[in-house]
Amino acid sequence: MRSCFTDLRPARRATRVAPLLLAIAILLLPGGSGAAQARVLPPAGTVASPPAAPSPDGPPHLTLATGTEPDSSDGRWLRRVYTEAFRRLGWRLEVQVMPARRAELALQRGEIDGEMLRTARYGELHPELQRVEVTLLQVSFGIYGNQGPGHPSNLAALRDGEGQVIYRRGVTVCEQRLREVLPAERLVEISAADNAVRMLARGRVGFVCDMDSALSLSLAHLGSAEGQAGPLQRLFDLGPPMATYPFLHARHAALAPRLATMLQTLRTEGWLTPPRDSGAAPRPASR
Repeated sequence: MRSCFTDLRPARRATRVAPLLLAIAILLLPGGSGAAQARVLPPAGTVASPPAAPSPDGPPHLTLATGTEPDSSDGRWLRRVYTEAFRRLGWRLEVQVMPARRAELALQRGEIDGEMLRTARYGELHPELQRVEVTLLQVSFGIYGNQGPGHPSNLAALRDGEGQVIYRRGVTVCEQRLREVLPAERLVEISAADNAVRMLARGRVGFVCDMDSALSLSLAHLGSAEGQAGPLQRLFDLGPPMATYPFLHARHAALAPRLATMLQTLRTEGWLTPPRDSGAAPRPASR
């Protein structure tokens, strides 16, 4: 006899399957426990700062540029000071040697984190950078030439005379002072102090403007026998000595005062006493 009752087994199976399908659907919804979390993007036009959290490989690293060579007295001293300061702040320091102009552009683009030494005038040209309010070195700039009669003793005499003047690209003190008194055709930009010494020694130009410590190191490397025009001489000062400061990229605005405090601490501990021959230069020519 055919049963008068409806077979409920398919309905019972459907009742058991429905909760399972509902659970799967919930898991696939955004924010569910098994869903992939969406990455929040920064607003258009902004650049995210690199994280300062330690990586599995150790503390985060920070790159500073400098024109000082590692084998110079200033270079060794600066590397010791900065390495210790950043070590205490929880950073690992990386130093890149590069010409002044290249370092300036790299810092503006955010490719490096800062520069070891720049004058206050450099900060005036780049107010977007973070100056660390601690003076590390007093540096002086001078005009160099071949020793001989009638050499200029000041900028006015240099202006009234003849001969081209070389300066390193990015050395803002020389560039600004020379452009104030000399026409463009008498100025030559180069990238390295060694090249300036070679050109001057060989008589290809008349004068060089640069930081004394940079020229002194180049003269020591190349020697006075590099050219045929006679020994090179420091002719006169380009103003009084200037204080130098560290500069950081704007993304490190919060780090700048902490670095200043740490450098002051190192000063009290005796770390910031510069080497005796720091910034040394040949004696000015006598008149």
